[in-house]
This record gives sequence, C-alpha cells and structure tokens, in this order.
Amino acid sequence: MEYLFLVVAVAWSLQLLGSYWQLQRFHRRLAELRRLGRCAVGMSGNRWRGRTYGVLCLNPHNQVVHAAVFDGLTVFAHLRPLPQLEGMHLDAIVTSATPPAGVRGAQWQALQHAAQFFTTRSNAPDLRSS
Repeated sequence: MEYLFLVVAVAWSLQLLGSYWQLQRFHRRLAELRRLGRCAVGMSGNRWRGRTYGVLCLNPHNQVVHAAVFDGLTVFAHLRPLPQLEGMHLDAIVTSATPPAGVRGAQWQALQHAAQFFTTRSNAPDLRSS
C-alpha cells in the first residue's frame, strides 16, 4: 500500500514539474513574439474535448506578422507557426467562417478568439481623456 502511494506521489510531482516547464517555455516564446507587435492568445474547446490555443501577432496596420497554434502531446506541446496566415488582415480572420488550407477547425476557432481581443480593444472607449 505504501508503494502505491509513493508511485502516485511521484507521478503527480512529475506532472507538476512538466506543467511548470511547459508554462515557462510558452511564456518565454510569447515574450519573444511580443517584440513583433501586438499579440493575443485565443482558445477553443473545453475540458472534455480538449483545448486548442492560438496566438496572433499584428502590425500597426492590423495585418498578421506571426500566427501560431499550441500543438503536441501533453507537456511536450509547443507553439507551431502557421506561415500561411502571415499578411492576412484582421478583418479576414474575424469574418471568415472557413479556415485556410492547413488550418484545422479548432485551430481556426482559437485564432478567431484571439482576433476578437483586437477588435474589442480597438472599439473600446478611451477612458483616459475623460
């Protein structure tokens, strides 16, 4: 019985360490991407279907300079770039119902979710001037 408890404790500790390592890599990569322009992270899915994360970086003209999706298994997942979206305008991402070639549906939904952060932010009133 003690061995079972020990195995569970070691497995749980390894899971926590792996999650921390993955989180550090993700945030480090996101900090690098922020140098390219404004960035937003979007998500699609849920706990039962699985989650998909997408990252969009835009230039001042609202064109994509970098797009990536979180891809891989468990704690070994990493941001995989989507070069086919570079140069695409923000409005095209928000309004298009069908994903471009090479982008799965859940990935497209995550990228559209990220794009919504840019549209709501640009339409928000500026409270500093009042």
